[in-house]
Amino acid sequence: MVAPNAAELAEATGRPLYTLGDVAAAAQQLRSRGAGAVLASLGADGQLLVSAEGILHGTAPVAAVRSTAGAGDAALAGFLVAGGCGPQALASALAHGAAAVRLPGSAMPAPEDLRPEAVRITLRPPLDRYLSEPAVPGVPGSRSAVQVESAGPPADPTGPVEPTAV
Repeated sequence: MVAPNAAELAEATGRPLYTLGDVAAAAQQLRSRGAGAVLASLGADGQLLVSAEGILHGTAPVAAVRSTAGAGDAALAGFLVAGGCGPQALASALAHGAAAVRLPGSAMPAPEDLRPEAVRITLRPPLDRYLSEPAVPGVPGSRSAVQVESAGPPADPTGPVEPTAV
């Protein structure tokens, strides 16, 4: 099992990630290299779980992000504590990750911080759905610097990218 964020997944596979389908294809590439499952953290776009059982997508909206430090670790802990496979584990990962970003610094969420009712799991995700923050390999900070219009990816994803403040 591996749990990369979008930028790490793009770097590991050398693929730009513009859509959920791009993320799924990159995750399948890691699976072909030996990973049993890939839990990809996509920031505001949720998480995508790709395993032998198929592809699941989930979201857990957060009104105000305080800190992303440790959110991936919290999500992975939530995934594992719920059995490490299937929709229940993905829902737990999302609830833990969302709780972590609402907390200051790298604080790990406690049970009272979780909001499982806010989690939404999609068993057949729309793979053509564009990511709000695509990831491009070799472009530092591409998760926050590259913006994609809803009409599609930029015409030249290898061109210069201006960094922006987060």
